[in-house]
This record gives sequence, structure tokens and C-alpha cells, in this order.
Amino acid sequence: MKLLLLGLFCFVAIKTNAQPPTILLKTFDSEKQFNATTGFLDAVINSINSFNSLIKKENYRIKITSFNNPTSSDMGFSLENEIQTALKPLLAKAKNTNPIKFSQVVSGLVNTQSRMPAAKAVVTAVNPVFTTLISLVGNLTIQEKKITTADLDSFILATSKYFVQYEKLNQANILFDQNVERINNKLKDLQFDIKEYILDMITIFNKNIQRTQLKNLNTEELFLKYLDKGKLEEIFSAETPEESFHYPTDGIKTAKDIAYNLQKVFNEYQKVYTDNYQQIRSILLESKTLGKNINTRQVDASLKELEELYNDSKNSDVLSLRLTTLFERLKTLAATEQTSEVKK
Repeated sequence: MKLLLLGLFCFVAIKTNAQPPTILLKTFDSEKQFNATTGFLDAVINSINSFNSLIKKENYRIKITSFNNPTSSDMGFSLENEIQTALKPLLAKAKNTNPIKFSQVVSGLVNTQSRMPAAKAVVTAVNPVFTTLISLVGNLTIQEKKITTADLDSFILATSKYFVQYEKLNQANILFDQNVERINNKLKDLQFDIKEYILDMITIFNKNIQRTQLKNLNTEELFLKYLDKGKLEEIFSAETPEESFHYPTDGIKTAKDIAYNLQKVFNEYQKVYTDNYQQIRSILLESKTLGKNINTRQVDASLKELEELYNDSKNSDVLSLRLTTLFERLKTLAATEQTSEVKK
């Protein structure tokens, strides 16, 4: 029966000049794909290295941290000076307390706070310096008969508004550090994915090498030693049959995932950066409304410097990351997957 059907098909084919059926298959040029992959990897390694440098950049972070220094006047006031000014009327009434020594104790307390890292400066919702300071002045009120509770209330009222600004700034800096650390962890995950992708490619060309043998090399070392352009040219110019190097079926998809995840994390970083800038700017503007003794010119100067640092850094971030180059390389890699007509 099968022979009868085959004969019938051949007879019809001869009479009608029928051609074998045509189907669409995806075809690949392995050499082009591997070359495009190395171009992509070169770009993504540069981008990830630039990103790591960005999150460690100093100019902007040094500036926002300097605002958080209680002895600085960049916010239009010095927290230490305002505290000492508010203390003078109380110390003038003191009979049993050395006003100079008490003032020095307060100054030491504030300066200790200024040397603490931002992430450790606030351990509760209330600034610890403010809590300790009120306790000190409260004890002073108890010990000195001429200092009244009204004097204490006046001191608290005079200093609390400055502490509020300082606390807002401190919390903004803490949040910024926490967000940057979260992004840094995402970058580490992405670096792991990139290294695994590189190892996938290396083991295709070096079947006698185990992945564990390469675990101590970083991505740059792996790329330069095994996958740079010259190395690939050497491999494909050898007499080794090209078909022995099978490009992984998920190779292009993995490259796309890496590129899009890098773009996503960078967008998240830009938002964190912008949010922090807006928060700090808002706090500085609020400081101008605290009273007549605020140095508004200093606040304006600080606002201008902050804006310049933010804009310069933001523009350089986009350029140094070279995401345009990265996605051009990804496009070149994706184009190596073509659909063509194959006779069967």
C-alpha cells in the first residue's frame, strides 16, 4: 500500500512538475552570532563597570552629607550656634553651674553627632542629640532655682524647629543610602548573570574546561582570555569544523534579559537620585522660612551648588553608561537570527 501511494505521488509529480514542499526554518551563522555576542559582552561589561562607579561617586553625596553636619551653616543656620544662642539666657541665671563648662559639654555632644555616619545618626524617630540635650537642660532647670520651666519651654521652642530640619535632612540621607545599597545588590545579581553567560560561551569553545576552574576569574579576565575578537578569529580560522560550535538556543534571549535588566536598574537609580535631590532641595527651601536670622543668601548658594552637582552628575551618568552602544550591539546580535526558505 505504501509503495502504491509513493508511486502515485511520483507519477503526479512528474506530470505536474510539482516541487518539494517549502517550509520556513530559522537558520544561524554561528561565527556571526558568536562575534556579535562578544561585541555585546564587551559593551555590557563596560556599562556595568560604569554603573558600579556611579553608585560610588562622591561629589553629590559629600555635599548632601555636609548639609547634615550640625556645625555647618550650609542650610542657612548652624545647629550648634542656634543651640548655644538659646542657652545663653538660661546660663546667665545659673549660680551653681559653670556656664563655660556646660556650654562645652553641649558643643561636644553636637560635634560627636556631626562625626557619626548618616546611617547611624538617627536610631529612633527622635534625634538622639535633641533628646540628650533636653535632658541636660532639664537637669539644669532642676538644679538652678532661677531657671524656670518657662525658660526650658522657651529653649525647646527656639531649638526644635532647627532640629526638625536637621532630622528631615538626616532621614533623606539615610533613605538615599538604603536605596543605593539596594540597587548595589541588584547590580551584584546582574554581574552574576553576566558571568554565567560568559561561562556558557567559554565552555562551548573549550569543552575540556570545567566551570569551577574559572570561578576565581572576574568577567573582564574571562572575556579577554577566552572571548575577545582576536581569540574568536583564531578559533574560527582553525581547521575545527564550525558546526562543532553550536550557539545556545537561549543565547539571544539571555542577552536581551541582561540588557533590559540593566536598563531597568539604571532607571530605578535615576529615580532614587532625583527623589533625593527633590527632598534635599525642599528642605533647604523650608529653611528660608524659619526666621529672620536665617542666612537666605547661603541657602540660595547651597541650592545652586546642589543643582549644579545634580545636573552635571545626571548628564555624565547617561553618557558614561553607554546604554545606546549596548542596545546597538544587542540589535546586531538579534539580527543574526534570520528566517529563510529551506527546501525539504
